[in-house]
Amino acid sequence: METACDQTLAYLKERKQFGLPLATFQALQHRMVDMHLHLEQSRSMAILAATSVSLPADERDYKIAAAKAYCGESARFIAEQAIQLHGGMGMTEECYVAHYAKHLVMFDHYLGDSDYHLETVSDQLDAA
Repeated sequence: METACDQTLAYLKERKQFGLPLATFQALQHRMVDMHLHLEQSRSMAILAATSVSLPADERDYKIAAAKAYCGESARFIAEQAIQLHGGMGMTEECYVAHYAKHLVMFDHYLGDSDYHLETVSDQLDAA
């Protein structure tokens, strides 16, 4: 996710439209901020999951499922935004962002996708 954010920002700084770098357009800056926000929140959730390994099973499973669900959704969001901000070039084989996007989507599906883990979190909240 971090590499996709970094490469997208570098592209926006390099690519020019109307004589200005794309990075100077406020709408695109907002999209980059949203990408970085999802990245940092995913890091926090991953740290939460890692530190909850020694907790009792119910609490541990809840926190890990919540982290997996959030990280999966964030990965998909970052992948989609990176492709959008690269324009048509974002889906070509020559552009690394397309490869990162494929991997991020596959990471979401690994060991249960976001929907599966959201269902786990919902079931545990209902039981409480």
